[in-house]
This record gives sequence, structure tokens and C-alpha cells, in this order.
Amino acid sequence: MAGEQERTRRLAWEGLLNARDLGGYPTADGRETQWGAVVRSDNLTPLTEAGQAALVAYGVRSIVDLRGPEEARLFPNPFAVADAHGITYTNVPFQDPAAYDFTEEPPSLAAVYVTMLEHYRSRVAAVMTTVADAPAGGVLVHCMGGKDRTGLVAALLLDLAGVDRETIAADYAITREYLRPRDEEFVLNGPGDRAERERVIAKYSARAEVMLEALEHVDDRYGGVESYLSEAGVSAERLSRLRERLLANPAPLTVRPWPATQPFSRCSDSV
Repeated sequence: MAGEQERTRRLAWEGLLNARDLGGYPTADGRETQWGAVVRSDNLTPLTEAGQAALVAYGVRSIVDLRGPEEARLFPNPFAVADAHGITYTNVPFQDPAAYDFTEEPPSLAAVYVTMLEHYRSRVAAVMTTVADAPAGGVLVHCMGGKDRTGLVAALLLDLAGVDRETIAADYAITREYLRPRDEEFVLNGPGDRAERERVIAKYSARAEVMLEALEHVDDRYGGVESYLSEAGVSAERLSRLRERLLANPAPLTVRPWPATQPFSRCSDSV
């Protein structure tokens, strides 16, 4: 796990734009998420040797790659081949074109997320199961930009841990700033008409309200993230293991002071 001196949200791993730790977020029961337990990032292909060494040194011991087979072929993960790094690599594609394929442009990014959550539930369950079953050490979850597929997985994990929705949405929205260099390059030099490129960036950028809308759908349809994951096929045991991986400290005990007006007495059968 990450050491005390390394506890920073953004991880400056050479070659990546959007690598960050999900630790340090307060939860509803007074704990906080564990630093170094789960890291989210963009595609690892651009990692330099120094960046790869920093990832290993940070304590990452498992990588869950959410990309499809063609993406993984075109942009190979440097940790996909077993080596002395000792990292377990698993490719668990988040999307399933056989279940649903986007053939028309959706009305909003939130609509994309709702559609993904509905049609790819079995894939979501597979991702969560892989994270829950990962060996000891940090788990890194990534897709291409670390925004959509990774953003949904991170949001579900943080919600399961008891992090409040505003914090979850804010964590998601950080991506907009971190990917700004990539988006600016696309606007300047991408294919097609510049006005269309600007429209696409504006429509599909990471904004807090997008994730809030997606999570509200989960609430309305399933009664919350835990129920959604359970219905998707994640077992109660694995849900528990996910929480254990994510949460840093035991929940604080609630100690009720003995009422000053109530004298001490022996216990009786009526107590």
C-alpha cells in the first residue's frame, strides 16, 4: 500500500494524465476510504519506464483492464505479460456489443451511462467480482481515458463504501480537468470539422451532474448501488470483501454514557 508520504490524490506517473487514488474520502459511518487500495487511471500504454516503476512502487498488485479486445490489441497494456513485476493483469471488458451497441447518438452523457448500467450489468458484476477477488495489494482499474467505464466503476465502489454522492460526483468531475490537454489537442488537430469536435467535447465532458443523474437512476430503479450490484450477480460475500478492501479503519464504537440519574444495579432477567 501507499506510504504516508505518498498520500496524494493525483498520481504523477510519467506518461499518464488521469491516474489517481480513491483513498481518503470520508464515509457515512465515520471511516474513510483506504489509500492505495484502489487506483483509477487512463490507458497504461503511454507509461514510460519511470512511470511503470512508480506504479509498481506504489503498491499496485492487480490491474483490471475494462477495455474491449480490439482496444487492448491496438494499445497493449505493459503489464499484460507476466514478468518480474508480480502484477496480476485481468482484461474484463465493461461493454458487451452483443447485449447493446450504440448505433445512434444518445441525447446526453448521462443517458449513455444509464444505458451502460442497464445493458452491461453482467459485465459490471464481472468487474466487481474481479476487484473483490484480487490478491492483497492495490488494485488499478482503467479503460482508455479513465472517464466513462472507469468513472462508473469508481462511482459504484465509492458509493458501496458509503462515500456521499457529492464527493463521488466531484471525484468523477476531476477527470475533466486532468484530460484537458488531450481534449485541447483533439479540438485543435482532430479529424473533421472543428465546430463538431468542440460540440463533442462539450457534450461528453465529465461533469458532476452527469454522475449524479446516473446514480439517481440506480436509486430509482434498484433502490441503491448495493441492490443493483446484488441483482447484477455480485454475491453478498464479495460485496463485503469490496467494502473491506475499500475501507481503512473499523467503524467507531458508539459509547452511551451511563445516565447520571440512574444508579448502578445488578443485572436482572428483565434487562
